[in-house]
Amino acid sequence: MKKFYLLMTLAAMLFSTQLTYAQVSILLVNDNGYDMERVEVIKEAITNAGYDYTYYDAVTEASAPSLEMMNGFDLLVWYTGNDGGGLYFWDGEEGEETDNENLISYLNDGGMLWLQGLDFLYDRYPEVPTVYAEGDFVYDYLGIAEYHAQSHLDDGFYSDGVPQFDVVADNGIFEMTPLLWAFSTMWYADALAITDNASGLYTMGPAEYDFSDYYGVVYNEVGDAKIITTTTETARFDSQENIDAFMGEGLAYFEQFGSGAGIPVEEITVSSEGDVTEITEDGASLQLYAAVLPEDADNKVVTWSIGISSTAVAGISNDGLLTATGTIIGNGNCWVLASAIDGSGVVDSLEIIITNQENNTDFEVLLVNDNANGTDRYLELDTVLYNIDANYEVYNTLETGTAPDIVLLSNYDLVIWYTGNDGVNLKLWDVSDTNNYKFNADLMSYIEMKGNIWIQGLDFMYAIEGGAPVDYEAGQFIYDVMGISKYAAQSKVDDGDMGVPQLDVVEGNGASEVDPIMWTYTTMYFVDGFEVTSSAHPQYKMGPVGYPLDMYYSALFKHDDTRGIIMTWAFETARIDSRPHAEDIFYEVLNYIEDHSETAIQEWENDLATIDAIYPNPATYMATLNYQLLNNAEVQFNLLDITGKSVYFKNYGSQTVGNHQISINRNKMNVQQGVYLYTITIDNQQYTGKVIFN
Repeated sequence: MKKFYLLMTLAAMLFSTQLTYAQVSILLVNDNGYDMERVEVIKEAITNAGYDYTYYDAVTEASAPSLEMMNGFDLLVWYTGNDGGGLYFWDGEEGEETDNENLISYLNDGGMLWLQGLDFLYDRYPEVPTVYAEGDFVYDYLGIAEYHAQSHLDDGFYSDGVPQFDVVADNGIFEMTPLLWAFSTMWYADALAITDNASGLYTMGPAEYDFSDYYGVVYNEVGDAKIITTTTETARFDSQENIDAFMGEGLAYFEQFGSGAGIPVEEITVSSEGDVTEITEDGASLQLYAAVLPEDADNKVVTWSIGISSTAVAGISNDGLLTATGTIIGNGNCWVLASAIDGSGVVDSLEIIITNQENNTDFEVLLVNDNANGTDRYLELDTVLYNIDANYEVYNTLETGTAPDIVLLSNYDLVIWYTGNDGVNLKLWDVSDTNNYKFNADLMSYIEMKGNIWIQGLDFMYAIEGGAPVDYEAGQFIYDVMGISKYAAQSKVDDGDMGVPQLDVVEGNGASEVDPIMWTYTTMYFVDGFEVTSSAHPQYKMGPVGYPLDMYYSALFKHDDTRGIIMTWAFETARIDSRPHAEDIFYEVLNYIEDHSETAIQEWENDLATIDAIYPNPATYMATLNYQLLNNAEVQFNLLDITGKSVYFKNYGSQTVGNHQISINRNKMNVQQGVYLYTITIDNQQYTGKVIFN
């Protein structure tokens, strides 16, 4: 057992604490997921005003602080910034917000609140105007009788917004006036009518402004609770100096009611349920506890985190429940940390050994039947996949009338697209550009996400080209992505009506070794022969030697750094000579793709960093990317939609050696359900993956 103190850097900490010497203990809650960096201005203002604080990142935590945590502080500075969706200030999912009962309990016990930001009312009450009555949290606690209007939206569409806030004379808290912005006007500031019990601190101004009779800053008391509601973006005042002054006046008011630093935590002792220090079952959990001394410490809440780790992969909840992730790299040891949040800097740790973790990441396959000429032929492949114990599902375009969309495709590591013996109206292709045929748009998006595709069947080239020969060149999809430089010939059509007797393996192709591939017929008609690009890998050649088209290939694959594996087999796999041979072939190829697929590996490791897969994936609202830097490095993160448009970007700047974490919160980043690409750039080395929100 070891003790750590304030100067020790703790890996993967989600909370940062500063010693609190002022006569008011402050918890700064960042609830701005739209622009997570803006809170830095508020942090600086609190410090510049002469106060210390404890910081809670609700965006990263994906939750509001607990009642136990809030009760450890005199004042909550709750900053929503310019975010108006899915705020943790309210309870419930977006569109289903309810009052935060823990916050109400905190206020009922005499807590103090300073709420700041745009659109926090809009998040729960999107209709303007909204009138409140006794019994409503907004009425009883915030002192708001009516959410009357919003600047910019209700003072004339595309109007100027509110130019300033004007102080209410002799209000007893603020003197600074006017409040001006970094912009000429502020949009989306709320105009409020107040209750009889509340006091207005600032009106919207100047006097000629449309809503100058309404308030933008309101004060209210409920029992011993004291609440200031500020409906503007405090991080976007006209200067840092004025933000500092405004924060200083408000905090000075609250300070006179604060209890001060109180009794600090002196010691923490971490223990585990039953004194067990090992997790020996795949994906099992272990409950950790923290005993905090002295008994009369004012704030006995601790935060849990994973500190130094070897190869163990685990996560820990706010309540100290440690769970092994069950990945193949999950065996090893890790230190679990419990940290005081009262500013004392006391931390205790316990080493947990994790063993017997298996690879629970199944390699998932989607078999797409795109064969309308022999509607039941795909069942042969269905049986083959079943017999080799593949984890697969079937999508039948004949039943749906459509190709699978990107949301469905993205759930699979490999898509086997089977055209069978059909060469007409295939869902495989997008035929809008006859100079550059591509796969359909959703399949193209899947490729860009490094998805793996295995095309199988006769005549899928004939379906777009109408026959051989056709030459391709760099810049065309078939050349660049599929690795085909020439659609050279077809059996029967170009071999004197023979058909190809067999396909002969290309030694050392790496993906398959079964030799030769033969048919349930003597020869197979309409098998395509290709010439391949220098970057493609030929697998099977038309044969035997002496066959008229024995210089051409009928099976190949392409795999580069920017995409998954694209495998093209231009023959009828449902007519391989025997099921055992077909099973051997499928088993070999699936193992190769799984072993060489980034979607299957789900982590990167080199001399710069070890990067884990995003977890959970798919996710509902929150996913987390953990990584360990092996050297100090510059880090950037970018989230893109399937069109390649960036929907969220953050430059983390220079980060130090150790464990780090990036949280992706759909609500806070204002992204919809669907599939997204992400890149994490470490010293100009870029790693790409996907995350699905459903």
